[in-house]
Amino acid sequence: MIPLLVAFPLLFAFILSLLPALKMERRSRYLFLTGALSPWVFVPFMRSKLPYGEVVGGWERSAGIEVMIDSYNLPFLAAELILFTAVALYVYSGYYRGKIENKAYVLLLLLHAGLLGAFISRDVFNYYIYMEIASVSGFALVAISKERGARRAAFKYVLFSLLASYMFILAMGILYMKTGYLNLALMKENLTVSRELNVALGLAFTSLLLKSGIFPLHFWLPDAHSKADAPVSALLSGLVVKAPAYGMVLLTLTFPLDPFIHDALLTLAFVSIFFGVFMALLQKNSERFLAYSTVSQMGYVLLGIALSNPLAAAYYAMAHSLFKGGLFLGVGTIAEHYNTRDLSKLSYRDSKPLMVAIILLSFAIGGISPFIGAFGKSMLLEGLKGTEKYLLYFGTIGTITAFIKLNYYLSRKGRGGRIPLKKGVLSLVLGLITLILGAYLYPHLKPLRDLLSIAIAMVLFYALKKAGIFELHPVPAVFEGSELGKEINAYMMIFGATLLFILFNLL
Repeated sequence: MIPLLVAFPLLFAFILSLLPALKMERRSRYLFLTGALSPWVFVPFMRSKLPYGEVVGGWERSAGIEVMIDSYNLPFLAAELILFTAVALYVYSGYYRGKIENKAYVLLLLLHAGLLGAFISRDVFNYYIYMEIASVSGFALVAISKERGARRAAFKYVLFSLLASYMFILAMGILYMKTGYLNLALMKENLTVSRELNVALGLAFTSLLLKSGIFPLHFWLPDAHSKADAPVSALLSGLVVKAPAYGMVLLTLTFPLDPFIHDALLTLAFVSIFFGVFMALLQKNSERFLAYSTVSQMGYVLLGIALSNPLAAAYYAMAHSLFKGGLFLGVGTIAEHYNTRDLSKLSYRDSKPLMVAIILLSFAIGGISPFIGAFGKSMLLEGLKGTEKYLLYFGTIGTITAFIKLNYYLSRKGRGGRIPLKKGVLSLVLGLITLILGAYLYPHLKPLRDLLSIAIAMVLFYALKKAGIFELHPVPAVFEGSELGKEINAYMMIFGATLLFILFNLL
């Protein structure tokens, strides 16, 4: 039953790819929406059986491909189904037109299938294959964007994602040699801690950090996410970077990690949180603002992994998928309405649903109770102590400050012209879901803490504004705007230095 979650989107992607040859493109939209919604049919059958796993084809576990739904991947799957449904409805409303329409639908369904396949996998090679299906679809969707510079961004995304893939394959080879299996449960039963095992885990984590866009291996993410079309950006930020994060969850559940790996991941988590907030505060482009916010928010997901609390990482990943996907859809709709991504020229006052949606989603990402972000952060706080707790509070205040900036710009008077209601409603629905799920999972109001956090963030925002920080040009990336080759070489050096530092400390 579980493999059917993946099989149906794949089947509809194949059918859609045949329509141009059959001169039946007019049916594309309906088949796309059917394929996008098809996995929901199987949810009721599996919901009552959790945890539920099977080996595809009835093979022995040692020879077959094991898939499973349990408490660790259920948040990832729930977020994928909810957000992809919202994006599918957004696209179905007529987002893509002309010759590109059918191709976009095929790629979106392949992305859908790839993500679902990765999230149900309990076999490391099967996980890798599906993660690559999602990644390749993502490259192509960025490349077909009408935004200037999209192909350059897609090329960097391809290059560094493939580099990470090669490192991950090498890690899989070492793990297979040391355990004799690719099934994670059998790996756990047959592993022996050794230097080679630690090196393989170092390679695997470094490659997944690169695919997740976590500092200092984030350099492909801002361009790829900000140059893509609004619905694609929502999927990239909300879901695609979660596939490698899920891989890190699987590694944490399967292997004993060297103390250095824990310390390195913890450090990178906090640095990514603060770096992403700092860069977001400097952005004048609405999509780059949200992209750098993703760098920050993925730090919280990594924090759960570093604390050996994969359940916290899973639930925060779900929370981020919902509120960041909603923000990209909402802000992207406004940017397309005004035909610019310049924050100073945007306003949500032309659409009441979008205004309410972005305010709700800003509360959610800021960790305000009872939104789902508060639940995710409460789980992370359980494993923190002393200075680490204060760092998390400071990171939260930084996030709230950044989104006060976003709402400050968007609250300015608009230029008139109503934004289509059907696009604004989808962001509003996601905003309400973050509230409803948060109230269900974490029914605890913290009004004093929340009001204090908002007050401190507002003071910080006005202090930064008065100091002229928001008028400064964003800090450029290394070699940004120069020849592509020089830029890539610089980033390769950063990746190589990070990888060598990790490996030398594990040898």
